[in-house]
Amino acid sequence: MPKVLPDVMFKISRSTRLCAGLLVIMLTACTSFDEHDHPDLKSGEDLFNHHCETCHGVDGSGKLVSGTPANILTERGRDAIVNYITSNVNPQREMPVFSAMPYAEAIAITSHFLVLQRDYDALPLNKKKPLELMIEP
Repeated sequence: MPKVLPDVMFKISRSTRLCAGLLVIMLTACTSFDEHDHPDLKSGEDLFNHHCETCHGVDGSGKLVSGTPANILTERGRDAIVNYITSNVNPQREMPVFSAMPYAEAIAITSHFLVLQRDYDALPLNKKKPLELMIEP
């Protein structure tokens, strides 16, 4: 008669399932899913939050823990930012390329991003996130 393994071996604890689920969410949060059929998202802020906020943060200051650069520190101009979003200008980069993104959407995101950058630059030093906690692009 074949030996039957105890039920305990097939039971996965709730905490293990939760950790596995969180891991899947973290790994898929910044994906290269280049989908742009979202008519409810119209403003640059809405589009930035949809496409960029998960990795770069709501304020564009990046996330040190995940190694995501602070895009508010870039010195690129508007056209270079749009080009960076939609073209593979750096094959070594980890950020996905949004090649299917309409130009108007990339401009709206970039415009909002430049507002974030201006707002960050206007903050007094004691209100800014320390540069040591940001990764330069």
